Amino acid sequence: MFSIPLYIFLFVYLIFLAIFAVFSIINLYHVVASASFTLASFFITFLVFSLTILTLYFTVQLLIEVDWKTPVILLDSDWFGSIFNAGGF
Repeated sequence: MFSIPLYIFLFVYLIFLAIFAVFSIINLYHVVASASFTLASFFITFLVFSLTILTLYFTVQLLIEVDWKTPVILLDSDWFGSIFNAGGF
């Protein structure tokens, strides 16, 4: 049986958030450096920022009671035995 703790997925999610933050900073820098202060760029930037904050808030609310030490089974050798024995072959 091959299993990993659930907090490994949390680390992967945090790496994704770090990459997302870097690209968001690059986007804001591009808006400021190119002086494209239009209503459309303000609206889209505000929309993305708002949706990001809402997503992070709801993610924290959903994951606040998770036991991060729970093992996640990735591969169990019993699965292969049950496939060949279940069908009556």
